[in-house]
Parts: sequence; structure tokens; C-alpha cells
Amino acid sequence: MNLKIRICVLLTVLFVSTVSSQYYKDNISVVLFKASFVEDVSLKEYKEHNTHIFDFENSKHEEYFTDEGIEFLPTIILYNNGKEIYRVEAGITLRLPEDYEVEFQKQIDKLLEDRF
Repeated sequence: MNLKIRICVLLTVLFVSTVSSQYYKDNISVVLFKASFVEDVSLKEYKEHNTHIFDFENSKHEEYFTDEGIEFLPTIILYNNGKEIYRVEAGITLRLPEDYEVEFQKQIDKLLEDRF
């Protein structure tokens, strides 16, 4: 293979891996980072958006925790087209703030309003 073809193949591989590694941030996405030893959190109320759950005990999810700088569990992050919009972290209590759902929904409503 000549150098041009090798460079094209390398760039294609890098592009595909970058795009596929960010799939969980497409459009309006709600992403939960959790572990079995913390409070159970449901994303059912966000089902009309993209929802993803990454489990700390699953070694396949390890890179997501690192890439997103997750320090506390559980953590819920709202993304819009790849950009982090809002983050809710449990802190040392291992429990999300009681009123997090209200502010989280306000952020989603704002994103939806901005679309129109």
C-alpha cells in the first residue's frame, strides 16, 4: 500500500471510532452513570429522548467514566448534540439531590423551546 492509501485508511478509522464513541450524546440525551452500591435511579420519565446507562461494574463502560470525568455516583448528564448541558452528581452521600428532577426538566424544556 502506498502512503496516500495508508493515510486515508488511518483517517477513516480515526473518524469512525470518534463518531461511534460519541453516540450516547446525540440529539437530546440523558445519560446515567451508576453502580450497584448506590441509589437506584430511573430514566423512564426521559424515555422520549435518548437515554443511556453506564454501569461502573461493567468493564466495557470504563472509558465513558474516564472520558466524562465522573467523580460521584450516581451522576446524570444531559447532552444536546454532543455538548454537555447539565450535570447532576450525588456527591459523597451517594444520593442525588431531592429536587434534581425539577431543574433537569427545566433544562430539557429550554432545549426543546430553543428548537422552535
